[in-house]
Amino acid sequence: MTGTAWDAFWSTLPAEPGAALWDSSPELTAARHLPLFREHADASLPLLDIGCGNGRQTQWLARHFRGVVGLDIAEAAVRLAAASHTAPNVAYRRADLLDPNTVAALRAEFGDVNLYMRGVLHQLAPDDRQVMLTTMRTLLGRSGVLFAQELTERTGWYVAELLAGGARLPKTAGLAAHFDFGGRVAPAHDGRLRTLFADSGFDIVADGDIPLHTTERTPDGRPLELPTRYIVARASARL
Repeated sequence: MTGTAWDAFWSTLPAEPGAALWDSSPELTAARHLPLFREHADASLPLLDIGCGNGRQTQWLARHFRGVVGLDIAEAAVRLAAASHTAPNVAYRRADLLDPNTVAALRAEFGDVNLYMRGVLHQLAPDDRQVMLTTMRTLLGRSGVLFAQELTERTGWYVAELLAGGARLPKTAGLAAHFDFGGRVAPAHDGRLRTLFADSGFDIVADGDIPLHTTERTPDGRPLELPTRYIVARASARL
């Protein structure tokens, strides 16, 4: 997904929290993720929030790590985050993590880092996905820990069934129309997310199913929760 497309998305999105499909309260998102990786992570290392969007989760995570940097491909998202979700130990930057010079600069500045990432890999073409996996392994170094939440084939099927059944889901339908939401997903179903990371130079610490709480409402008024997978991993010492 290009920075231009995401700039257009964030530029036209209302600024209030919850406007994006995935922009749920941190108590329903990052606060549920932190227990899954906190015991494995060195909180004195910086945390990079990859695909930080408006910074809502970034700001919350800053309570638990020495310093947090929110990174996003969209300049519009970075501007919004810097204006709306600040903290003394938080910074935001526009960064293309498929660019080796950007990755080298981050590595030189921060050394080993922890990584937090929600729903980024499924947006990438297969070749770019492999580049991103290499990027994450480089940034982690020997001490960092990664938490990643990813959409799966099951996510796409679930969304398609809801829309085909006549459910009115304007945020979900908008993403489906503009970004082929559900059409390009990480190979995560039935344990394949674990395989993807293991085959790309990671040691898996933990993984499992986890719902993605969204800001969309189902026809009966409940918050829409999408089936996804999570993984906690380190860069393999064998490489």
